Amino acid sequence: MPTPPRLPPAPVTGNASDPRLVRDAERFEKMRAERFTNALATIMSLPEGRVVLAELLDRARVFESVWARDASIHYNAGRQDFGHELMAVMVDVNEDLFQTMQREGSSWKRQFNEMVAASRTKRAAESEER
Repeated sequence: MPTPPRLPPAPVTGNASDPRLVRDAERFEKMRAERFTNALATIMSLPEGRVVLAELLDRARVFESVWARDASIHYNAGRQDFGHELMAVMVDVNEDLFQTMQREGSSWKRQFNEMVAASRTKRAAESEER
C-alpha cells in the first residue's frame, strides 16, 4: 500500500513504551493511509478528477526546469517537489489511471492548441472581404 503524503502528525501514542498504545497508533496510521488511498483512487477513476490532478501537476511544473536567476528557484523547487510526491503517490495507487490521465491531458492540450491556432488564422470569408 502506498504511503500518502505526510500531514503534521497529531500525537497518537501517549507513551511509546506501552506496546498496546504503539499497536493502536499503528492501526490508526493504517486507517488514515487507507482512507487517503481509497479517496485518491476514487478521484483518479473519475474523468473530472483526472483533469484536476493533471492541472495540479502542471501547476507544480513537474516536467519543467525549476531554474531561475533569483531566489524564486527555491520556491519553484518546493512546488515541483510536492508535485513529484503527488505524482509518485498517484502511480502507486493506480499506474494505469495515471497513464490514462497523461494521455487524456496530452489529447486535450493538442486539441486546445489547435483551437487557439485556428482562432488566430483568417477565415476565408474575412480574407475575401478585404
